[in-house]
Amino acid sequence: MNNLFNPQRFGQYVSLEFTFNKKLIYYGLGAVISIIIVGMYLIRAVNDEPMSEGDIVGLFVFAYVVLGTVVVNRAFKAFRSQKKLITFLTFPVTQFEKFLFEYLSTVLVGVFILPFILLFAYTLEGELHQLINPEIGYLGLDWISSIKNEIFEGVTREVQIKKLIAVIFCLIPISIMNLIFTGNSVFSKWPLIKSILFVAAFISFHGALVYLIFEKMGVGEYVTNDAPLFFFSSSEAAIMFIIFYMLVANAVLIYSSYLKLTEKELKDGI
Repeated sequence: MNNLFNPQRFGQYVSLEFTFNKKLIYYGLGAVISIIIVGMYLIRAVNDEPMSEGDIVGLFVFAYVVLGTVVVNRAFKAFRSQKKLITFLTFPVTQFEKFLFEYLSTVLVGVFILPFILLFAYTLEGELHQLINPEIGYLGLDWISSIKNEIFEGVTREVQIKKLIAVIFCLIPISIMNLIFTGNSVFSKWPLIKSILFVAAFISFHGALVYLIFEKMGVGEYVTNDAPLFFFSSSEAAIMFIIFYMLVANAVLIYSSYLKLTEKELKDGI
């Protein structure tokens, strides 16, 4: 196919994929919501003290990491079977449309839709449980407001740094999901385990690099307000550099997975 993207054709492709996988989607949604409701009910029931905001944030992060990994691990599932791979590669849509659908249905679903599903399940359980036992100390969504207030309260410079750090915290799950997504495009067997090992090696390398520079080479001793670190004129500049680095790394990962799809089509002569 000569044209890269056709909205009508892509819409038909999405519709076909949804029709084919709708039972799995419905069962998955039902399972996620049911597990969250039952889990939260049991946690509240066995604890004498009401759950604090810290407890809820911790449980939300844990559920988000586990379920996000499951969602993104479905990317390029056809690569794990030669028969499914041939069917996937010969489907009458462009490779960019195939790639875009894989990315939208895994990474973007995990980043943007999954949190709302978790919040819905949490809110539904809290409202229902409160009807049964008004003493459970249900906080609603006040803990989100507390996080927001924590970020936006303070002096101007402090708030600016908090906002930049919040951006980094938002980029971390996106980066991890992109790493898993890319790993699924590269590895056909045990992609999740190999991707986790790759993430561990990636983080370890950068940690060792920072340790080498600041501890072994003693660069940290020369970093002062009068002599800032390299081209970092301030804390904000250093944090912005980290954000820029993460954005570039994510772009490279996404493009690498697209090239891997192209490579498979060329390799199979399709």
